[in-house]
Amino acid sequence: MSEGQGYYGGAGGHGAAPQPNPYAQGGQQPGPYTQGGASPYGQGSPYGQGAPQPNPYAQPNPYAQPGPQPGPYPQGTPYQQPTPAPAPAPAPAPAPAPAPAPAPAPAPAAPPAAPLGTGHLGPGPRRSRVGVLLQFTLQWIYAPLWIAALAALFVALLWSGASGPSGSDSWLKVNRTFIPPRRLKAELTGRPEVWERYLTPILERRIRAAEATHAAGGGEVGDDLTRVMHVKFSVRLYRGLGAAGVVRLAERYGWERGSVGAGAGSVWIRRVFPAPPRVPAPGPQDPPAAPGTPWGPRPGRFALLLPFMFVLQIVYVPVYGVLSLLAFWVNHPEPDHWDRWGARWAVGPCAFWAELSGSAAAWDRHIRRVLARGTRRRPDSPGSGLPRRIRINLATYRGAGAQAVLRIAAEQGYVLDPAYTPEPEHCVRLHRPEQG
Repeated sequence: MSEGQGYYGGAGGHGAAPQPNPYAQGGQQPGPYTQGGASPYGQGSPYGQGAPQPNPYAQPNPYAQPGPQPGPYPQGTPYQQPTPAPAPAPAPAPAPAPAPAPAPAPAPAAPPAAPLGTGHLGPGPRRSRVGVLLQFTLQWIYAPLWIAALAALFVALLWSGASGPSGSDSWLKVNRTFIPPRRLKAELTGRPEVWERYLTPILERRIRAAEATHAAGGGEVGDDLTRVMHVKFSVRLYRGLGAAGVVRLAERYGWERGSVGAGAGSVWIRRVFPAPPRVPAPGPQDPPAAPGTPWGPRPGRFALLLPFMFVLQIVYVPVYGVLSLLAFWVNHPEPDHWDRWGARWAVGPCAFWAELSGSAAAWDRHIRRVLARGTRRRPDSPGSGLPRRIRINLATYRGAGAQAVLRIAAEQGYVLDPAYTPEPEHCVRLHRPEQG
């Protein structure tokens, strides 16, 4: 074997050129197991991979960071990922429908109006028993003194010719502070049945007085010629019963709840009376009625009695006024009581000569004088200022007859009032219709 030749005839001997390392990493080797060559075993050689195999014994260099190792495959995912289908474009959302306008909240139902004139329907607060007993005891002392003071005041006003204090006359009502024994029991017990027994006779008495007033021609005349009567009750009369109890008692007599004077201190009841039936009456241009008939001249009074009546009435007329003032228990006197009584027992200065002489001309002048005074223009009257309704008493036309009043009143546009039943034996009621 020659120098420089290896044992196997190669050139690997000493002194020869170094043989390439078949296991060297790096470029391509021309050996039979190089990458890309055919493997005699039909499989790729594990040593022919282009990528260097890691050395299991190599130690990492803590001072030099290794650079990126070249790989046979490009970096990236080893498998082809399917391309996701493009997501369909979302359909445009429909425009939101305009919200309906909120319906207005229904207005709360208005509570039923409280009827006028019946402020508090329930019973009122009870009074102190001590105060009631104290008032009941002291009233027997101050009530006579009060009445005596009123009598002295009336005499002083009559003597001086003054008209008296103006305003409310409540200070004249002594009975408003007086507690009768029957009411004392109701105040102390406070039971509704006791108050009802106390109120019932008072209500009956006032209803009878109101109906008598209507029969005498009183009441408020409506447009349909009906007349309305009102009766008032103070709270001191029904404190433990309530206004509803007063109305319930009034309904038994055909009355109803009133609509006047709303307030907690009183309650009103009313009754509507229908228009009277039409009664035939003579017209202003009809022939004069015969003497002694309802529309004709009335019989005259005894002539010798007239001077005595004229003198005596100077005395008994003031006495009648004092008695009317002191009769505080009479709450609703008949409105024409004095007119009817005076027509029988009194004689006026102007009518004295006409009645004493019996002259038709004197009666005619007297009727015209009274009509002129009664039909005087008033600022508070509607229309032309003339009063719509006037009343002529019997003492004015006794010797001439009621038909003479109709004839003279027709000259000023007055006719017989259709809202009242004619009573020519007592009075003549005239009405002036609305113009236009």
